[in-house]
Amino acid sequence: MNPHYKDPIIVFGLVVPVFLVVATLGLGVHFRGKLETTYESRKKHHQAFKTVEKERRMLERKVQSQAPHMHRWMSLFEQPAATSVNTFFRDFQKDYDATHFQQTAFRPTTVAGGIGGASQQPSIQLHFAFRGTYRALQTAFLELETKMPQLQLDSIKLSRAANQNVLNAAVVYTTWQK
Repeated sequence: MNPHYKDPIIVFGLVVPVFLVVATLGLGVHFRGKLETTYESRKKHHQAFKTVEKERRMLERKVQSQAPHMHRWMSLFEQPAATSVNTFFRDFQKDYDATHFQQTAFRPTTVAGGIGGASQQPSIQLHFAFRGTYRALQTAFLELETKMPQLQLDSIKLSRAANQNVLNAAVVYTTWQK
């Protein structure tokens, strides 16, 4: 072999290919780590998406199963609350005689007060006064709040009447409007 060709053959036949192979392997290892990191990150995002999607479907089923209740709730907002509450108490009064339960005053106010004044939701206040036994008053409020969940009790003041078996109650409700 010619000595002039020995150095170029060693450089281009052995050193450069080995360098290229090592550089290629180094780049492959480097990019493989990045690809694995990207793959793991995307896999985690996909798992999170599948979990959120499953929860969304479960919530949709739950909301659909509650649809009849939601329709009833929304229909309560369509009716004028003051009339509905007043009608409720008139009907409730029919079950009790005047010595056990009696509505003595009713005054709706359109000025938002109480908790309704601190909210962006439209509301009105309903002021009531009652005279009745403790059990009759308790039953009336329980039935009212069960039938009309858009009402929120703002205040209640109880005092004894001249008759020891009867209480006077001044009640203020906030009712949410649509």
